[in-house]
Amino acid sequence: MLCEWTQFYRVRLPKPLAPAEQQTLTISYALLSLLQPLPAAINQADKQYLTYTFNAYLPTVYTTLKQKTKLKFPNDDITSFTHVSSGEGNAPERTGSTITYGPFNELPAGSIEHATVRYDFTRPIPYATLLERDIEVSHWGGNLATEERYWLTNKGAELKSQFSRVEWQRSAYYKPPSSAMEWITMPLKNDASDPYFTDDIGNVSTSRFRKNVMEANLEIRPRYPIFGAWNYKFRVGWDRGLRGALHKLKTGDGYVLNVPFLEGPKMGEGVQYESVEVRVILPEGAK
Repeated sequence: MLCEWTQFYRVRLPKPLAPAEQQTLTISYALLSLLQPLPAAINQADKQYLTYTFNAYLPTVYTTLKQKTKLKFPNDDITSFTHVSSGEGNAPERTGSTITYGPFNELPAGSIEHATVRYDFTRPIPYATLLERDIEVSHWGGNLATEERYWLTNKGAELKSQFSRVEWQRSAYYKPPSSAMEWITMPLKNDASDPYFTDDIGNVSTSRFRKNVMEANLEIRPRYPIFGAWNYKFRVGWDRGLRGALHKLKTGDGYVLNVPFLEGPKMGEGVQYESVEVRVILPEGAK
């Protein structure tokens, strides 16, 4: 489904442009919950195809003299895409895993041209319906304890038939692409220590903590592969020394606590969050 609402932003340049002068603006943004699996249900070993519906034109309140829209996909297995005329008689140009719409000339403000692309994305689509993140400052032990509780689901295609453990174990030898989540990697600060990983049943032993002077990674494996529409609730936690996160102000009695808003998981396909609750627990008497 294509989102029809519009947000407006004001861009302030460091100095006014002189006549005939040009300025390049680069704008990055993320669109969530716009990918739909097609078909909606697949077999356990099938490829997963997603559809993405978008506006082939840049949404703007100004008349645009010339523009292009370029889409880059993870591979060249693109089964279909909408044909949109550029006004010059050219259909969208496809080069490998890239599709380019345009150039479009003299587009009025608010122009809309819906387009849809269907492409191979045989990977999970991680979606956290809720993340509760607690950060506890302990001045007695000089420790910063972090615990995160995830309600995680996979927004990918559902299984058409019952899950086969035999087929899943057999595929472990040749490791084909899969739409299921099997491993989750969480990059931590390199001074992290004492990690743990539990779920509703208890401690989960299938995890690895790898650490060196440059980085620390907590790799966790759920009790079962998370296929489309499957859910998994778990918690992870770890400690850090306060020295790398808490700093005293040069003047007065105040302190600055420097911690990331989010720390994981880190996955190539990205993670979407519906709701995030972050609590910072300060020592007794702090204000």
